[in-house]
Amino acid sequence: MLDFKPLTDVNLIKNYLNSSKISFCDLTVGVRYLWRDAFKVDYAIFDNTLIMKETCRDYKNAFYFPIGDNISGALIEIENYCKSSGIPLKFCYIDEERKLFLENCYPSVNSYYLREWSDYIYPIEQFVTYSGKKLSGQRNHVNKFKSLYPDHTFSIMRDSDADDIISFYLSLNEKPEHNAWTYIEERNKLKDYIKNFSALDQIGGILKVDGKIVGFTIGEIIGDTLYSHVEKADRNFEGAYPTLAQEFARAFYNENLKFINREEDCGDEGLRKSKLQYHPSEIKNKNIIEVFSVFDKLPKNLELKTERLTVETIKENDKEDYKNLYLDENLNMFWGYDYREDLKDNLPTADYFFSFQNGLKDKREEYSFAVKLNRKMIGELVLYNFDFFGGAEIGFRFFKDYQGKGYAIESSSSLIKYAAENCGLKTLYSRCFIKNEPSFKLIKKLGLSPVSESQTHYFFKREL
Repeated sequence: MLDFKPLTDVNLIKNYLNSSKISFCDLTVGVRYLWRDAFKVDYAIFDNTLIMKETCRDYKNAFYFPIGDNISGALIEIENYCKSSGIPLKFCYIDEERKLFLENCYPSVNSYYLREWSDYIYPIEQFVTYSGKKLSGQRNHVNKFKSLYPDHTFSIMRDSDADDIISFYLSLNEKPEHNAWTYIEERNKLKDYIKNFSALDQIGGILKVDGKIVGFTIGEIIGDTLYSHVEKADRNFEGAYPTLAQEFARAFYNENLKFINREEDCGDEGLRKSKLQYHPSEIKNKNIIEVFSVFDKLPKNLELKTERLTVETIKENDKEDYKNLYLDENLNMFWGYDYREDLKDNLPTADYFFSFQNGLKDKREEYSFAVKLNRKMIGELVLYNFDFFGGAEIGFRFFKDYQGKGYAIESSSSLIKYAAENCGLKTLYSRCFIKNEPSFKLIKKLGLSPVSESQTHYFFKREL
């Protein structure tokens, strides 16, 4: 299984980030460093492929699209990790191309994005020249700045500038440009980022008037895109912001650069208005993809009626009967799990088995159902071993007095039909011990065909 580690040094994955084809700011060294606490990332390397999962205010344990040589293998590893860890399969920072890829991979997904985290992308020439009617406002602001402050200068940021930039930043009487928690998080981390910008391979520029700093910007270049991670200016100097943005683009412009990514607006209306006034060529949405298994679509309190039976979620008043299913040695001989391995010397109480069953459900491992005749529990159906492609495995056990009466096939058929029509069940699996002939016959009556066998088991499959 994947061995995830906290991302404490972003330089460890720098080469992977720089090779990503998804040009979101979140896949840059600067953003990962600046927002390392607000957006906690764990990472693992599989077959020269980077796998990251993130937990933040909006979600937990969401996976980035893998970066590296073995995408398909990494996706399988992610699926197995989710199954064994009992967590949903969710992806974050997915662009439109990979959104379509994942939607084609998995039969049941939900896609959405949070507009406040969308990146604003611009042609870099737009900032180099501010030409054209659409950008006349920015051009006028720059001209006014140059007229008011003819002795202004713009210089490339050096390590020796860090202390002066920090002093300038701390002197700014800023009002939050975006929602409070991101403002606070940025303010807490920015000093550290400025001090380490060179070690992080970042680039920056300083705007001065009369030799005093009035603005600075820091970012990085990846591929054909210049990223603007931080841009701060003294608003008392009219036109400082558009001047700073233009000078940054001009200072690092070359024939290989095509775009500037000026990142998100964080939901701040003023910041959104400002970014839109620069007329982005694309507002790049960061899709979140939720992948659903059959388990996700099973209702918490299922109740199915057949001609003679009821199939429903196991309830508190079923505890004693459920315990007796486990204590029946003949049934457990072919169940595949011996409760005594976990219980050891403790007493096998009804509460224990009921909690055990609920624990398996909480871990997304299996979902058990009571089969009832005249309100009495006569057996159990289990769906388990869920995959993310509409697959699940079915198991069953019935008290001896209720075997051979068609109850198992009646109840199982009803559950299978419901799961196929309502929960996305596409492939049904089952297994039985080679010595368990009644189960073998039942599984075949349910339409499953043998596909393989081991020394102890037959394995079956049915496409629905």
